[in-house]
Amino acid sequence: MTNLKTSLASIISVEVTQLPLYILDEMIENIGTTDPFLRDQLIHSSFCKLIFEDRLEKKQLEYILYSLLNNRSLHLDIDKSTTDSVFTRSFTTLIFAAILEYDGTKQILDEDIILQVITTSHDYMMKEQDLRGYVQEKGWAHAAAHGADLLESLIKHPLATELDALKVLQHIARFLTIAEGYQDDEEERLARAFVTLASNHLTDGIISDWLNSLARSLREKLANANGELQPYYAQLAFKNFLKSAFFLFEKQLDRKPLQQTIRQVVCDLIH
Repeated sequence: MTNLKTSLASIISVEVTQLPLYILDEMIENIGTTDPFLRDQLIHSSFCKLIFEDRLEKKQLEYILYSLLNNRSLHLDIDKSTTDSVFTRSFTTLIFAAILEYDGTKQILDEDIILQVITTSHDYMMKEQDLRGYVQEKGWAHAAAHGADLLESLIKHPLATELDALKVLQHIARFLTIAEGYQDDEEERLARAFVTLASNHLTDGIISDWLNSLARSLREKLANANGELQPYYAQLAFKNFLKSAFFLFEKQLDRKPLQQTIRQVVCDLIH
C-alpha cells in the first residue's frame, strides 16, 4: 500500500505521465478503502487529475469503466444497510460522474459503454439506501451527494434523453422522500442536479407538475405520520432542496416561471 501511495502522490504532482496498468488496477481495487486519505486525497484526486488533464487515452478510460461495471462496484452489498461497502459505491459514482463529464464535451468513448454506465447509474440510484454523510474515522460516505453529482453529469451528456431526465426526477424525489435528516448539504447537491436538468431537458410545465406532485405527496405523508419523524425529515429535505434550487436558478438561469412555482410551493409548505 505504501508503494501505491507513493505512486499516487507522483501522479498528483505530475511526476508520472505514463500510467502503468497495475497502478490503475490498484486504484480501482482500492476505490472504496476506509482509509480516508488514500481514498479521497490520493485515489480520487488522482483519477480526477488523470481524467481532466487529458492524461488518459480512450482505451484507458474505457478500461476504467468496464472494470467498474464488470466488478459491479456500484452495487456492492447494496442490499445491506450501513456497511463499509458504501464507500466503494459512493466513490464509484464520482468516477462515473467524472468520466461522463469529460466525455460529454469530448465525445470520444464508444456509445455502448456510455449507455451501459447510464443504465447502471439509474439502477443504482433506485436502490441506494445508505444516507450517511460523514462517518467518524472513515470520512465521507455521502452516497446521496455523490449520487447527485453523478445525475448532474449524466443529464448533461449528449446521449442522455428525455426519458433519462424523467428518471433523474424520480431519483431526486426518492432521495428526498427517504431522507432521515440530512446534515451535510445533500439537498443542495440534489438541487444542482435538478437545475442542470432544467437547463437541458423538459419543459417548465413538466417540471412544475413534478414539484407540485411531490409537495402533495410529502404533505400527505406527514399528515398521516402518526408521530413518526421520517416524514418530517423528508419534507424538511424538500424545503431545503427548493430553497437551494431557487437561488441556483437566480444565479445561473433566467427561469422566472419555475422560480415562481418554487416560491409558491415553499410558501404552501411553511406553517
